[in-house]
Amino acid sequence: MIALLAAGQSQRFGTADKLSAELNGTMLGLHASDTLAALPADHRIVIASSDEHACADGWHTDGFQIAVNPDADLGMGTSVALAARLAAEEKAEALLIALADMPFVPLTHLKRLAACSAPNALYASCSSVKSSSQRMPPALFGFSHFTALISCDGEQGARDLIRQAQLIQVAPEFLADIDHPSDLERLEKR
Repeated sequence: MIALLAAGQSQRFGTADKLSAELNGTMLGLHASDTLAALPADHRIVIASSDEHACADGWHTDGFQIAVNPDADLGMGTSVALAARLAAEEKAEALLIALADMPFVPLTHLKRLAACSAPNALYASCSSVKSSSQRMPPALFGFSHFTALISCDGEQGARDLIRQAQLIQVAPEFLADIDHPSDLERLEKR
């Protein structure tokens, strides 16, 4: 199962909806879903704060169902927990979690993560295998980790679990995320 987390409050971005902002002519929230759409999966979900988000039509076109997180304002952990609950209900072997504000993660990297799918799988992305502090999404969790993910809350998300993950390296520019409007300007036409 693939889960794209898109329910964040984007407080550092200001008052505008971050995922609706354009990056290279496409809404930011669609870059990751467009890439993930090329990855084989039985189930694709977007965890969003509303099923009426400006990206909703694009997410549906990319083969994603929208699951609304009513607790999104409590932090990313609630979205992780919801994704894990849905994966458990679907009896998925593994859950690949990606973030909608990371528009440059290449399909090749996502395929490497997905190829690690197994009941005990625990893999995270990194820009340097030498730096364990750089463990981050996208990440893959085998179903044996779903119980731990379901208990996630607050802003920590799956951070504690990811600290134990095996690492799959990708160039640092591919793991860039958008937090501020200036990030969009800096990364435009990349």
